[in-house]
Amino acid sequence: MEPETKEHLLHMLKQLSRVSYMASAMVFSTFAGVWFGYWLDMDVFHGKTHPWMTIIFFFFGLAGGIRNLFVLGGRMKKDEERRSKAIESEHEKKS
Repeated sequence: MEPETKEHLLHMLKQLSRVSYMASAMVFSTFAGVWFGYWLDMDVFHGKTHPWMTIIFFFFGLAGGIRNLFVLGGRMKKDEERRSKAIESEHEKKS
């Protein structure tokens, strides 16, 4: 396998792992919000507030997941910009 092809494949695998991490972070934060809201409803308030805390913390979890998407997306963008600059400088050195 050529070094350029191997490097491209490695880059694509890194991108795939980052995207899957973003998806799992979104799901986990939403699940954590629902779980915490349900716990508050049932154990702390003994069902008196059911389903309000669950709904409220669902939206908190969703907001946290969306925030994670923006943060991780920003990191991916910065990494991609660094990579493209490195490739450009490498091509300039070859010329």
